[in-house]
Amino acid sequence: MTPLLLLAFHATAGERTFAFSYGYGTVPKGGVELEQYTTAYGKDGSSVYFWEHQTELEYGITDKLEAGLYLVQGHWESDPLSFRGYKARLRYRFGNAGGSPFGANAYVEYIGSPTFDEHGVELKAIFAGEVKRFEWAVNVEYEVEFGSELVQEIEPTFGAGIHVARPVVVGIEGKFEQYIKPSGNEGPFLFVGPSIHLAGQGGKVWWTLAAIAPVTPLTIEDQGVTIRSLVAVNL
Repeated sequence: MTPLLLLAFHATAGERTFAFSYGYGTVPKGGVELEQYTTAYGKDGSSVYFWEHQTELEYGITDKLEAGLYLVQGHWESDPLSFRGYKARLRYRFGNAGGSPFGANAYVEYIGSPTFDEHGVELKAIFAGEVKRFEWAVNVEYEVEFGSELVQEIEPTFGAGIHVARPVVVGIEGKFEQYIKPSGNEGPFLFVGPSIHLAGQGGKVWWTLAAIAPVTPLTIEDQGVTIRSLVAVNL
C-alpha cells in the first residue's frame, strides 16, 4: 500500500473513532466542532432505559490545546426531559497529530449540577495510536464527586478498530467501573461490545455508535446494556 493510501485511512483531527474512549487528535487552532451525545442506560433484565443527552461545543485554543463546554439533559423513558448540569473541560495533546502508532493526551473536566450545589472533577490520561488500518485507544479516568457524599470513580476504557474503508471503522469497546464510597465500594464492573464509526469526506461530519453489555454478574444499580451514539459536525 502506498504512503498516499495509508494516509487516507488516518482519522482527521478531533474525529472520535470510539464512543467511550477519546483518540489522539484534537480540534486544530481556531476550529469549532459541535458534538451530540445520546446515551441509553438500560436496567439489567428490563426494557426500561434512562436517556442522557449531552451537547458539546469544542474549540481549538491552539493546535494542541482544546476546550469543550457541555450542556447535559436526561430522562427516563416515560418522563419529560430535564436539565441535569454543565461540564467544562480542557484537553492537551502531546506531540504531533496524525498517523502515529502512539500518542498521549492530558484531560481535566469540571462537572456542575444545575444549581451548582454539587460539583465534580474528572482527570483522564488518554493513550491512542494508529498502525496502518488498525486504530486503538486506552483512557484511564479518575473522577471525584462532591455532593451528599464523596464518591470516587475509577473508569479505564478501551477501544480497538479496523479501517475497512476510509469512512468506516468497525471495532470493539469496553470499560471498567469501580466506585469508592463512604457507604461501601461497588465494583469492579466490566462492559464490552461492538462499535462502528462512519465519516464523511474530510471528516467534516462523522458518527460513532457503540453498544456495551455487562460481563460481570452484577453492575452499578443493576445496569444492563449501554448504547451510545455520537454525532459531530465541524463548523
